[in-house]
Amino acid sequence: MTMKGRRAIRHGLGLVVLVLLVVVPSLTSASTSFRILTGVHELSAKLSPTAAPPVTIGAHATLHYAAAPGYAAAGVQGTSPGLQGTSVVLPGCAAACTDRYRPASSVVIAAGHYAERVIFTVTQPGRAGPAVGFDVDVAVHLTTGWVYGNGYFSTGLATGAGTSTISLRLYVDLGTAAPTVTAVEVTLNRCITTAGCP
Repeated sequence: MTMKGRRAIRHGLGLVVLVLLVVVPSLTSASTSFRILTGVHELSAKLSPTAAPPVTIGAHATLHYAAAPGYAAAGVQGTSPGLQGTSVVLPGCAAACTDRYRPASSVVIAAGHYAERVIFTVTQPGRAGPAVGFDVDVAVHLTTGWVYGNGYFSTGLATGAGTSTISLRLYVDLGTAAPTVTAVEVTLNRCITTAGCP
């Protein structure tokens, strides 16, 4: 067999394996995948500083609300959905606190709705600062389609001389029907300013 023939067979086998890795799990697996995508938006990557935001991504869960939770909006959506918005400043903490938000462009989550909760840990600088602007983008893939939510934040400043830690929770509304979540993709971007993103 020629070298070209062997290369064609290897290429064909590689494609078959790739198809099996992509198609078979989506058909047979009920588990949810969770991917962290840092700075993948082309526009944000071009405009944003290279430093990462002082944020880490923790757990996620699908929740059902018997009563409306009424969380604050995660900033104000700009004129280009998903690309820009006005940041909300996180309130100062002395040591540790929890803060809850819905995406910037979403209405308040109503009673009887399901939501995907993603937890971020934000390091808030001490009084000397500086505060850091960042945005979070959450794409929730369902068997019926997908739902997207984003938030625009500034770390604000801790009330003490040292840093503080904020458990930041973002809730993406999934509607009234019990959802089957197949994947959650989270993207973090550092913003140019603390007032707006990108």
